[in-house]
Amino acid sequence: MFYTLLDQVVTILNVADPDARETHAFDQLKYVFIDDSRSSLDDNHLIELAVDLAGLIKSSESDLKFIITTHSPIFYNVLFNELNGKVCYMLESFEDGTFALTEKYGDSNKSFSYHLHLKQTIEQAIADNNVERYHFTLLRNLYEKTASFLGYPKWSELLPDDKQLYLSRIINFTSHSTLSNEAVAEPTPAEKATVKLLLDHLKNNCGFWQQEQKNG
Repeated sequence: MFYTLLDQVVTILNVADPDARETHAFDQLKYVFIDDSRSSLDDNHLIELAVDLAGLIKSSESDLKFIITTHSPIFYNVLFNELNGKVCYMLESFEDGTFALTEKYGDSNKSFSYHLHLKQTIEQAIADNNVERYHFTLLRNLYEKTASFLGYPKWSELLPDDKQLYLSRIINFTSHSTLSNEAVAEPTPAEKATVKLLLDHLKNNCGFWQQEQKNG
């Protein structure tokens, strides 16, 4: 329904002479904001929507501006390639409540490289058998960013079936000690294995990382 309305808006505003338009209802419209169209759509329909939307945007001959937000790397990639590199931005939120809007160039393989950096750092620690306490923090950060990127309200929703067990382990290793003189325990072999298990789970069960591995 929204797409049909948007198609009508673009068609009407493409008539350069306002007096010749069939309606003046959209004469003052300057911006169209589309907030994450991926909800309830599978990948095939999401790609189809992105192609159609890009075609509609390219058909616009008026001064109408389009702002599109998404968590989906697939939707982003299709739009980026169909629109031939229109301006794209990454919105990042920080713990102090501030935000940063950074201009990005390239598809999701370049624009979302920080996620990849975290993954590679943890993978290297696992390969070197050098997993330390802070790698749990990096792992949690990776889960949080991936969940946010994919539109999950809680990062714990990405954990394996026994979510509470793994959540407790991660929380335990990423929480600050309540006692200043309490010794900081190093991860046991089993806990180090948990890091590998949770990283593998994220890579093997999230479409974003499956796409990254294919591209890599």
